[in-house]
Amino acid sequence: MGIMDMVDWATLTEFLTKILVAFVLSGVIGLEREVVRRPAGIKTHTLICISATLVMALGIYMTELFPGSAGDPTRLAAQILSGIGFVGAGTILSNGMTVKGVTTAASLLATTCIGLAVGAGFYEGAVISTIFVFLILCFGTPAQKAISKNFKKTVIAVTSKNLTGTLSKAQEILEENDLEVFSVKQIRNYADRTITIKFRVKYENSMSKSTLFKQLKAIDGVTEVDFAKRVSD
Repeated sequence: MGIMDMVDWATLTEFLTKILVAFVLSGVIGLEREVVRRPAGIKTHTLICISATLVMALGIYMTELFPGSAGDPTRLAAQILSGIGFVGAGTILSNGMTVKGVTTAASLLATTCIGLAVGAGFYEGAVISTIFVFLILCFGTPAQKAISKNFKKTVIAVTSKNLTGTLSKAQEILEENDLEVFSVKQIRNYADRTITIKFRVKYENSMSKSTLFKQLKAIDGVTEVDFAKRVSD
């Protein structure tokens, strides 16, 4: 009996179909991430989706191969869902209070689930999910900007003689005034023994800057409060 006679062509054709579907669907999502220059692009998304498809198909294949066993095809899938967390964490960058890459990490998780769906033969769910994920990635940011059009961004610089305690008190005041803090940067001046804390914040157009200025200036040790010009998105 030759090698060709040992091949289950029906199984091979089905698996090849799953891999091709996984490649196309994940490629669509990866392409969008590639266009916006994110850490994980086409290669990462397609590799993860194909791997997830293989794992799910392998689980089903092993269950059919050993019908008398108490195997569960979803156990392998559960492991890859746990492992994808490490890959997703690698795309998240943190700089102070600024966090980037969370959307890409979420797209990797979505791609993994799409791959599992393809591996299980649930093509309808995989295709529909891919469409929605793609639409969210493409139009989510413009929608967020449209919603936040009534808000402005600025940098508030607070200079203080107290090297400790000023940051927490200033943050409390900003939160009380419903300001959303995006990032915080501290600059120490050892020559005059002061510290300048720069808050990048988002605020409503109706906010009173004079009131906020007085509250920040009233913090013990604060010598100067400065509002930068509007920061673009």
